Amino acid sequence: MMNLTTEFSKAEIKSAFDWQLMQEINVKNDDGQIIAKAEIDIITLNKHRGADESYELLAQEGETDWEVPLNVYFKKQNIAADLVEKLQVKTDAKAKSHILIEAISVLPEFRKQGVAKFLLNEIAHHYAKAQSISVLSMSMHLFVDADDCETQENKAYYQALNLAETDNNQEALSNFFTQSGFINVAIDDSALEEPLPFKVFVTSPATINND
Repeated sequence: MMNLTTEFSKAEIKSAFDWQLMQEINVKNDDGQIIAKAEIDIITLNKHRGADESYELLAQEGETDWEVPLNVYFKKQNIAADLVEKLQVKTDAKAKSHILIEAISVLPEFRKQGVAKFLLNEIAHHYAKAQSISVLSMSMHLFVDADDCETQENKAYYQALNLAETDNNQEALSNFFTQSGFINVAIDDSALEEPLPFKVFVTSPATINND
């Protein structure tokens, strides 16, 4: 395994609410080159502002990626009881932090070398007290525009990914998350206007670190 270093950017408030933060995590090799990247959302729920209330507030701001998680497998500030058992986490009345991985990627020439799993482990260690880590799994070229990034560094990184050409297919993505300790959350499409364009996975920091 090459020597890798992980850099967590300063978490910043994402929306109008100080309980929703966003953060970027970069993995660099010995040459200081960014070879992998994750973008995450962190929300903190509590007994006064659980999943339902938080979703209502986020939805008022516009579309939110938290729609499915908060409406499907959360109960107040905790994840639902069946997942609590499977992921071996504790529920209580205290405030709970939950992470949503918005994007995770590895440059093509560094894939199949354990880099993505390393990055997941780094997030799990850094946020060991978070109760859940969710991901909406879909090919990145469907939601990332490499030419429309805020920084030149990110633009260069995402252009180097050649997303349309090298993007993992859904099956490969599903296999990766399952092997990394995530549970696929079954969504009943019959209740939806149209099927979801992604699969939903959830895990806990402890499950990733024990995997």
